Amino acid sequence: MSTPEPILRVEGLSKRYGAFEALRGLSFAIAPGETVGLLGRNGAGKSTAIRILCGLARPSAGQAWLRGEPILGTRGVAHRRLIGAMVEAPRFYPQLSGRRNLLQLARLLGVDAARVQALLAQVELTERADVPFGRYSMGMKQRLGLAAAFLHGPALAILDEPTTGLDPVGQRQVRDLIRQLSAGEGVSTLLCSHQLDEVAELCGRALVLERGALILEQPLADGGIAAVEACFRELAAHSAGSAA
Repeated sequence: MSTPEPILRVEGLSKRYGAFEALRGLSFAIAPGETVGLLGRNGAGKSTAIRILCGLARPSAGQAWLRGEPILGTRGVAHRRLIGAMVEAPRFYPQLSGRRNLLQLARLLGVDAARVQALLAQVELTERADVPFGRYSMGMKQRLGLAAAFLHGPALAILDEPTTGLDPVGQRQVRDLIRQLSAGEGVSTLLCSHQLDEVAELCGRALVLERGALILEQPLADGGIAAVEACFRELAAHSAGSAA
């Protein structure tokens, strides 16, 4: 039985700022319907990788393919529309309601207004849909950001720290939504997180970055998260030894 073509394939992705290498030859792939966790300590290169894949930064070397088509550089603009992203804190027009913000985005993406109504219900914002975004709580903002990321039925969702700043109840709501939206829409997902429990719950595989390089690619079934935890313990011990 042949292996399905990956939704996303990344090869040799590098980013240099002068003498500093933020990314060093990053290569990985994501299968159809797969959710992969991107982990690493502060400064490991996670945000750089995400910004490049979303078209917010240019790589120094390497390429990425979505459904077999290159997405980096000017030729990849059209195919990057197949990506839904929530990078850092969700940003919308504060004076417009959640509904109006999504409708504006839907018009830009050529999405029917009925899709907006359905997603507002799915992220449990129907009752607050006509409240200005500037008056939303952090949890409501994150849920609207998820609705925007999945609005156009992307092939790949890239979610950067989607539960940052939320209390445990809010974290649970957002994690449940990520699972529902990814599975229900059949969307492959790259989840960047600092929380091992979040990655263990939502992802089938973890990628660990350190100093811009991929140092571990670990399936999480059958207790694979223990290998990820051991990797971080080793990194912490090495840092402590170097500091001493």
